[in-house]
Amino acid sequence: MKSAIGLRTRFVVAGVLLVGINVATSVYGAWSFSRLSDFVDLTVRDGEQTTAVTGALISALEREDDALLQTALNKKRGRPVLAAGRRTVEEALRHFEALLASPEKRGMASHLRSDVEGYHAAGDKLLAATSAEGARGLYNAEVNPLLRRAVGAVADVREDYFRSTEDVATWARDQARQSNRFLLGISLAALFLSVVVSMNLASVVIPPIRGLTDAVEAMRRGEFDFRVSIDRHDEIGRLTEGFNRMADALAEFRRANIGEVMRAKETLEAALAALPDAVVVIESTGEVSSANPRANEVLEGLTSKGARLQELSLPESTKAAIGASLRGQTAEPRMVDLSDVIAMRIGKETRRLLPRIVPTRKGPNRQQGALLILSDLTDFVRLDEMRMELVAVASHELRTPLTTLRMTLLMLKERAEQLEERDRALVSTALFGAEQLSGTIAKFLDLTQIEAGQFRLQQSRVELESFLADGLRAIDPSCKEAGISVSVEIGPEAPKSIWGDAGRLAVVLSNVLTNAVKYTPPGGRIRIGAQPDGSTGKSHVCIEVTDSGPGVEVEFHERVFEKFFRVEHHRPEGDDGARGSGIGLYIAREIVRAHGGTISCLAGRDERGARFAISLPVDQTDS
Repeated sequence: MKSAIGLRTRFVVAGVLLVGINVATSVYGAWSFSRLSDFVDLTVRDGEQTTAVTGALISALEREDDALLQTALNKKRGRPVLAAGRRTVEEALRHFEALLASPEKRGMASHLRSDVEGYHAAGDKLLAATSAEGARGLYNAEVNPLLRRAVGAVADVREDYFRSTEDVATWARDQARQSNRFLLGISLAALFLSVVVSMNLASVVIPPIRGLTDAVEAMRRGEFDFRVSIDRHDEIGRLTEGFNRMADALAEFRRANIGEVMRAKETLEAALAALPDAVVVIESTGEVSSANPRANEVLEGLTSKGARLQELSLPESTKAAIGASLRGQTAEPRMVDLSDVIAMRIGKETRRLLPRIVPTRKGPNRQQGALLILSDLTDFVRLDEMRMELVAVASHELRTPLTTLRMTLLMLKERAEQLEERDRALVSTALFGAEQLSGTIAKFLDLTQIEAGQFRLQQSRVELESFLADGLRAIDPSCKEAGISVSVEIGPEAPKSIWGDAGRLAVVLSNVLTNAVKYTPPGGRIRIGAQPDGSTGKSHVCIEVTDSGPGVEVEFHERVFEKFFRVEHHRPEGDDGARGSGIGLYIAREIVRAHGGTISCLAGRDERGARFAISLPVDQTDS
């Protein structure tokens, strides 16, 4: 069992030891260099003082000698100068004796004083001489030698001090070198100790961390049985034990849930295989990641994995829509339209498939993907084709007998004056019913032309005011009978004419106005307005028809333009008495689209009733 000394204790001990060595080294260096500095400063001050005192004494002796010679030549003028010179020498000599106050140097000071006093006595003897020749001989024989010996003694003292200074400098240099060697040794020892401590701490910390790193990488790869083996009880040991416990918990969780995940995956795969629709999962890179058996049957060359989007046998428009979804350009959801169905050859027959694209996000990075669903609507398409064929056949077959019936009723109406009142009413009612049936058959014929792609326009200039007036005349009898008021408001900036097929546009306006009359209660109101379309500038005119009926729920604003859709069939109260085929607004939308315009269902201005807005192109010759 390894030592249980904690990492914190190790780091604290190592840090205290290194800090202690650094502090001791710093203290010793500071003391050593401070000692050298003080000794050198003292030596320098003594040298400066010695130089100054000896220099002053030598200068005083030489000035006294000059005053002595001057006095010898002129005793009256020279004696005051000589007395001043001797006082100066005495003062400098006292300073010199103070400098040599130590016991070992007092002998030098006494010898110097004896030499100076002998020099003074010889000078007095020189002044007592009566002849110039005798004075010159006395000066050369006694006075000057004594002066030279005194000056030499002073110079010897100064030289002695210079030698002492050199000795001190040599000692200081030796002391500095010794201190540097000592500090260098301490620094090398501290460095060696730091390396040893660092290597020890590294051997304690790095291997466990490397082991933990390897364990984390192993768990990332899914190897949950990987464990870290470290036999210690410090912080690293406790961290390792915690990591191993976490790994045990994760491995247990994985073992406990892997079965459920596999069962869920099998259930999902079984559900996808049982779906009658072809389902293909496409990754953000455009690669197919999975597909159910029906998808492999429908799409040639498709494998469960590895196929690319561009390799699929799909129309280019469908591939473009999938690519847009993979780029995050999700299209708004809309109602199923059989016109979006694509024909695909499957085996020996052609099937009609409706592609639906569902965007997906998966993975930790929430990458964009797409789910392609191909629903087989072959039977529905065939049923719709049969229905449209039945409508076309019925419309054509009913048109001939209806024409005969209508002509007969018109002939009876011409002879209505010869009939009784009751018979005239019956003829008018029958003729009105024939007209209604004729209008319904015309709508069905238009529907068959639209579905067959045979819808054609004969465009020309249409006067806006007369166009609206013709539409009002068509509903005037019904409005008067129900007591419905109709108002027309043409804006001052509205164009004079529009460009389109007058007959087809009349059908659009008639369908919208008939719808408004149908759902407006007796005594209600219908308003018709025309003004420039603000969303397109002055290139389109917007014709609005607003009624005071129950209105259309928001969720049905788009569905009212579907084939055979009637709002009353989707209301809780059911049929409210309004009748219709359910194709009038569908035909109106297709006609408006063919003109390059739009038609929309909105809520009334005062949130009551329904409002239909028709945007049509303006006749550009008016501008």
